[in-house]
Amino acid sequence: MMNDAIVIIAAMPGELKPLVRSWAALETKDGVDGWQHPNGPIMAFAGGMGANAAMRSFARARQVCEPMQVLSVGWAGALREELAPGAIIRPSMVRDLNTGEMLPANGSGGLLLTSSRVAVREEKHRLAGTYAGSVAVDMEASTLARLAQANGLGFRALKAISDTLEEDLPDMNPFVTAAGRFATTRFIAHVATKPKYWSSLAQFGKQASLAAANLCAAIADDIGIERPK
Repeated sequence: MMNDAIVIIAAMPGELKPLVRSWAALETKDGVDGWQHPNGPIMAFAGGMGANAAMRSFARARQVCEPMQVLSVGWAGALREELAPGAIIRPSMVRDLNTGEMLPANGSGGLLLTSSRVAVREEKHRLAGTYAGSVAVDMEASTLARLAQANGLGFRALKAISDTLEEDLPDMNPFVTAAGRFATTRFIAHVATKPKYWSSLAQFGKQASLAAANLCAAIADDIGIERPK
């Protein structure tokens, strides 16, 4: 059991891929993938999208280490026009849109909203107009902030913009499984007959790759390890 560990939790393995490329992979349990840094008490986990997946990832972390700090990381949708793909935000607060709860995130980059759904363009505009100071929306940060607070652990959020405020993408919510995984095969079959989305989805894939690269470099800087090569 590793003590005083920094625990990094994302939704999707792709968000962490550049960072954990050379880390030791842990056994996948309860749908949660995990990795251990080779030279220090640093662990990373990806268990899926949404609150339940975040709780599973946190529980898995507690099985293999004693966390000291929890870092909620991953892709997020922009709620400000000036936030371009790949931009990094370190929010000061996280708001749970289901409960209205406000939780500290110990950054200086505004308010991160946590939704139970993937926010499409219309929803992002609604959120931006409703919540003053909001900068982005994700699906896990408030759950992890609450768990960290309940267990007396430090908490920070670090997000990379994958889609802009004006991004017009198909609704992905029907393809998020109950376990928080994305049903890629079903989604591809769905959009195969909708050519109006092909260009935007290709661009989104490039943006997600850029966001992951920038995110992992920022994580490395924040926790004091070498940037991924």
